[in-house]
Amino acid sequence: MLKISVIDLGYNSAKLVTYNVKDDDTFEVFQQEGIKVKLGDGLDEKRRLGKKPILRAIDTLRLFRDIIQTQPIKSVLPIATSAVREANNRAEFLEEVYKETGFRFKVLSEKEEALYSYVGAIKSLQVADALFFDIGGGSLEIVHSEGFKIRKVISLPLGALRLTQQFDGKDGSFSEKNYKSMKRFVSALLPGKKEMRFGKNTRLVGVGGVLRALARYDQKVSKYPLDKMHNYRMSAKSIRSISKQLNKMSYEDVAKISVIGSSRAETIVAGTCVIETLMERFGFDNLYLSNHGVREGALSVFLENPKAYHSKNITAEQVRQTIGSGISFQVFPHAKEFVESLYSLRLLSRRELDILSIAERKIRDKFSFNNPQNLFYSIMDEDMSLSHASQLILGLALVHTRHVKTSDWLFTRYKPILSQQDRLSIRKISSLITLTRVLEQTKSKISLKRYSDGILELGIVQAKIMPKLLIRNALNRFENAFDTHVICTLRDGQNMQNSVLEL
Repeated sequence: MLKISVIDLGYNSAKLVTYNVKDDDTFEVFQQEGIKVKLGDGLDEKRRLGKKPILRAIDTLRLFRDIIQTQPIKSVLPIATSAVREANNRAEFLEEVYKETGFRFKVLSEKEEALYSYVGAIKSLQVADALFFDIGGGSLEIVHSEGFKIRKVISLPLGALRLTQQFDGKDGSFSEKNYKSMKRFVSALLPGKKEMRFGKNTRLVGVGGVLRALARYDQKVSKYPLDKMHNYRMSAKSIRSISKQLNKMSYEDVAKISVIGSSRAETIVAGTCVIETLMERFGFDNLYLSNHGVREGALSVFLENPKAYHSKNITAEQVRQTIGSGISFQVFPHAKEFVESLYSLRLLSRRELDILSIAERKIRDKFSFNNPQNLFYSIMDEDMSLSHASQLILGLALVHTRHVKTSDWLFTRYKPILSQQDRLSIRKISSLITLTRVLEQTKSKISLKRYSDGILELGIVQAKIMPKLLIRNALNRFENAFDTHVICTLRDGQNMQNSVLEL
């Protein structure tokens, strides 16, 4: 495992994120720092980065350098976005940054910023047909894709801090007149619905600090039981309601909201205006939030193809290669045909099949089953492409294999998100994990025949002696989970003798 750091120098803030990168190029956050530097302050008037913002940025980058020097970092990827990109004095600024800190920044073009952010978000969510947006301090990036193919890339000067300053939102508070003017301005710059030509399966996916603050506030108001941002769904109705509330509040009152705080209070009204107008324009009832964006996209492209990262323009083909394919079905080799038969007989749904596939990978990653609750929370801490309900099913099914009472207790805790059908899915997936693990450990193969709706015959060919008590317990769990009667025949793989296992 190696460590790679990404420095993201934006219009409003600077962030340092260090990732642990595994042998298969997957990664997770090890450490992160974020400081509001407001590098874009005054940029729109003079088209130059000001002295005070430059000093704030360099002081912050010196701090980042010191943090990096204390760790065994393999590579550092410094990227800069709209503020540096638009500044007439960017060359002098970048040279001074290099002299003072040693960081050589890659300044992303509008298209690169949009595509890197798209890669980070969509790779983690695996949404094939998407209208993706990234709302930052200085700009709004939009990417439309179908089947992971890029159809359109747009960058607009609709960042939350820029709009706040442009429409005189002092401390983020707007007069009614200025707010209406800002909304008209946003609406005038957004493309038309006909221009985008969405398919019926297109999903709205967003990233950005303002959106995360909105989602945290929505979870607080709705008393959402799961503390998780990635793949959280927000409705247009919720966003309209929050927008009205925030627009009536003073900066001081917004800053007192714990999940928003002073760091977002200044920009959240303008940012919410953009998001609300975007949803109105294109008729989306829901949007999905990704925790991953431009930093994860830059890292993913670098790991996939360092030459592509260092080149001036990332291509649509490189984007597709970096995102890769969605969930690939893979279970224990000795049980693959058996599980596929359950699916073809409609005893297992596509959703359950996908969750089982991920459960198999988690087991191969040698997840510890000794502490069921620790196992559950480690699963829920991951950012996956699964919905929150499906990820809960995954975690609860893994716990259920070892400790049914703990799984049932946790189910009750998250009942507002889950259904009774989800409880059945947990039992099915848990029983299959238990059964397939026994088959894998004994190198045995299994086949399936269906006699009637309530009776299944399972044929097991033993590669070596199978502990009958283990397989009997596993099959009893299978019977109960699938509400069926099982007839099990055992065959010795060497002398081909058959016997019936009494359950």
